[in-house]
Amino acid sequence: MVEIFGILNITKDSFSDGGKFLNPDDAINQGNKLLQEGADWLDVSGQSSNINANLVSEEEEWKRVEPVIRYFVPKGVRISLDSFRPEVQRKGIEAGVRCLNDITGFTYDGDRSFFSSYIKKYPELIFIIMHSHNKNIAKFKSDLSPEIVIKKIQVFFRDRRSELISMGIPETALLYDPGMGFFLSENPMVSFRVLQELEILKLEFPQLMLGVSRKSFLGNILGNLPTADREFVTLACELHLLKNKIPFIRTHNVLKLRQAEKIWNLCQANE
Repeated sequence: MVEIFGILNITKDSFSDGGKFLNPDDAINQGNKLLQEGADWLDVSGQSSNINANLVSEEEEWKRVEPVIRYFVPKGVRISLDSFRPEVQRKGIEAGVRCLNDITGFTYDGDRSFFSSYIKKYPELIFIIMHSHNKNIAKFKSDLSPEIVIKKIQVFFRDRRSELISMGIPETALLYDPGMGFFLSENPMVSFRVLQELEILKLEFPQLMLGVSRKSFLGNILGNLPTADREFVTLACELHLLKNKIPFIRTHNVLKLRQAEKIWNLCQANE
């Protein structure tokens, strides 16, 4: 069964749900909803990676996510912290976070030497390496094309894997997210090429994670379909991930994915 990371954005400007969960009580209620719908992890973010987002201070980012982390961790809920800042990552681990989801692939400037000591203390720590054509939040002007995107992702993953392993992190603790939408390119066909060639990536990086939920490339290919109208196209794309046995999926709508997974598995039972 796929492990689902339920997306919980505690931000003002996330492209899909910015501003909805800034209040800690609202964020906690949404987290409980995602868990009840079948999320295995809560993927918590206090800094939007939306192409039009503004960077907030490290202090503000931590202020947004801390109440949620401290509420759920004592209850045994697995928290993935979506942050690219080492100081926020450090605070998260100390508060009980056991998965770091870094949209820079752990390349953002800052001292990450603490990883070595923390991996010894918390051997269950997981590190999600996300590929992006830029250094932090999504941006325009990518040089990626459908013809080169897979090779670029492979090279990036190899480099990041090598560095993290050199810090004492076991390879089994690494997950790999190729990035989608504006993290790759404003050209939607770049993202679709990744989806078409998932098997190539899986051969070398079997612990793949993908997040396609409500992404720009799904809307743009259909004539600028508004974010609110991307649920069906998201599910179509996530069914493709299930077909390709992607082990980890990030999504906003956990219930629809869990229901679709059950039906999909029943339909495939005799194959």
